[in-house]
Formats: sequence, structure tokens, C-alpha cells
Amino acid sequence: MTKHRPSVRVLCSCSGLGICNRGIESFFREAFDGLKGTDGLEMRLLKGAGETQPDEHVVRNLPRTGYLAKWLGKIAGRNGYVVEQWSTFLPVTRQIRKHRPDVVFYSDSNLGFLLHRCRNQIGVPFRLLFSNGGPCHPPFNRHDFVHQIAPPYYDEAMSFGESPAKHFFVPYGIKVRTEPVLDPLAKRSLRMQLKLPPDRRVVLSVGWISREHKRMDYVIEEIARLPEQRPFLQLLGAMDECSGDIVALGNELLGKDGFAAGSVAYDKVLDYYPAADCFVLASLQEGFGRVYLEAMMAGLPVIAHAHPVMDFVLGGQGILGDLSQPGRLAALITTELQNPPNPEIAQQRWQSVRDRFGWEVLAPKYMEMFEACAGSRRREEADKYEIA
Repeated sequence: MTKHRPSVRVLCSCSGLGICNRGIESFFREAFDGLKGTDGLEMRLLKGAGETQPDEHVVRNLPRTGYLAKWLGKIAGRNGYVVEQWSTFLPVTRQIRKHRPDVVFYSDSNLGFLLHRCRNQIGVPFRLLFSNGGPCHPPFNRHDFVHQIAPPYYDEAMSFGESPAKHFFVPYGIKVRTEPVLDPLAKRSLRMQLKLPPDRRVVLSVGWISREHKRMDYVIEEIARLPEQRPFLQLLGAMDECSGDIVALGNELLGKDGFAAGSVAYDKVLDYYPAADCFVLASLQEGFGRVYLEAMMAGLPVIAHAHPVMDFVLGGQGILGDLSQPGRLAALITTELQNPPNPEIAQQRWQSVRDRFGWEVLAPKYMEMFEACAGSRRREEADKYEIA
């Protein structure tokens, strides 16, 4: 008689989901949607805002975007995001006690530190699986297991002397959209809907609209280097007190008829990719960079900084250069926009994402990771009973 294997119970916790649209938040949204229903897997999602759905629960919190979180963060010498994580600790603890997961899957480091410190008081023998999307660097002393999403960060942990049994390399997955459509009339119609210029080339960049990390000021300055018949630049992403300088710079160097910046819902961002001619991101390093995959699914040429993570994500389908150098991005954009649209190459970009990062491909690997984490917890429980 075959013994029935119990399902692995995974509690996904992401306090920013519903509050902001970084890569971490969009990953947890898609991971839950892409993996739920997998045979032998029971998943529940904890999020910071939105509507309660089956197996989804909104945990009360002080959102990082609110005045109180920012004020408390300043007093504590931290930031609003850290306060948001701290504020979810008790609600998440209640959910752990209620659902008794085998694995808590998360990317919010400060929440994880609290759960690690208070695990005995919580009274549930869960395992902490940290998804390293930041990324954070070793040592990983306050994590049971680490989900490494790009080879350089897995290799870094191994070089540091971390146990291979503690780290799993499984890349971010993504919901694969329909194949790219390069019909000029459809693109023109989409641009009219999005209030983009219908008769100019359009360069798109998606990320935090700030000088820090995403280096949106560099993108603006590089577009400004191009001749007068330069492309229109559309920036999309989270906007905060740092974004005003970027908007002012864009208006000054490119003019309001050559530049736009704004925030839209995640599902609306996906409408902008097929309306563009080229995608750029000027950050010099990334934890992963899901926006590269989104652009490739639309068949767009993608220009990124030459870095091992970007090289891995793009898989030979992107254009890499030293974007730390003035003038380099301008030269790459000029060369790329001179090339006519190529349906065959666009199809190759889409297929590269489907074959390497689609949930159908990656779901078995995520299941193996969850089972390994849950198995260590169950072995520990079995050992306790044997000793007793």
C-alpha cells in the first residue's frame, strides 16, 4: 500500500503587495498565481493591501508610503519600509498560528529577522525561506534557507562558505503573455490610447523614478545627447520625494513634448511595452530585473548595463554595454533604433522568456525547493518524537 505524502503548506508573505510595484511585489503576486494548484502544494498569500480572495489575506500594517511609517522610521533611524515590516509581525504571527505552514516564504528581511528571533514563542515549527531579491549578501545567519534567484548571488554565498544544503538557485518565474505583435497600425492605436506620440520612436524605461539605483537622470541625459529628431522618452515607476528632480530634469533637457514620467498599476505597465520601440534600464546592478523579461516578452530590444545578472536574465537576447560611461547609452540607442523591426528576432526574445522563466518550466523546481525546506522541518519533528 502506497503511503500518502502530505501536501507542503507554504505561507507567502509580502507586505508591499498592493502598496507598491517593485520586482519583489510583482514576483510574489505571480508566484502565488503561477504555483497555486500545483499537485502536493497548499499556498496562502499574505499581502499589505487589496481585496481578500480565496487563500489570500490582507495583513494590517503601517504602509511605507504613509506619513506615520515615514515619521516612525525617521525616529528609529530606519525608513518607512522597515516600519511597514515591523508592523506586520503580529498579524503574520496570527496567520502562522492559524494555518501552521511548513514554510514561510518571504523577501522582507526585517520581518524575517523577527520571525527567526521569536519562533519559539510563536510555537509553530515552520521553516523560513528567504527569497533574495534585494539582493542581500552573506552571511545568512538568521535564515533557515535562501532562495537565490541569479547565479552570481548563489556563487557568492558558496564562495563565502555557506552550506549548499541551505541555498537553492531557482530564478524568478513570470507569467508568459501572448507572442509579440509588430503590426504598425496596432502599435499606433495603442500609442493613441496611452497618449504617446504616434509618429516618433519611443524609448521606455521602467523602475523607481530616481537618481538612485535606476539612474533615471542618466537615461534623460543620454537621450538629450541625441540629435533634434530624438525619440520620445517614457519613464514608468514608483514616484516619491526623489522623483521631482527627475521630472524637472526631463522637462528641462527634453521638453514636455519629448518626455513623460508617471506611475500606473502593474497590469497597465504591460500595455506600454508593445507601444515602445526600445527598452532601457541604466541601473549598474540588479537583484534580477523582471522588467527585462516583460520587455523581451513584447519583443523589444533591451539595452542594459554589462553585469553578470543582466547577462543571465537576458540570455544573449539583449544589448549590453558599460552604462557607467557618458555617451555609451546614447550610442547604443542610436544604433538600435536604426534597425527596422524584425519579427523573427522579436519571436526569439519572447521564446527565450517562455523557455527559461515560464511558470510551467519552473514550477517543478519551486516544488522541489519547498519540499526540501518542509522535509527538514518534518525530519526534526520526527527526531523529537523518537527521542521522546
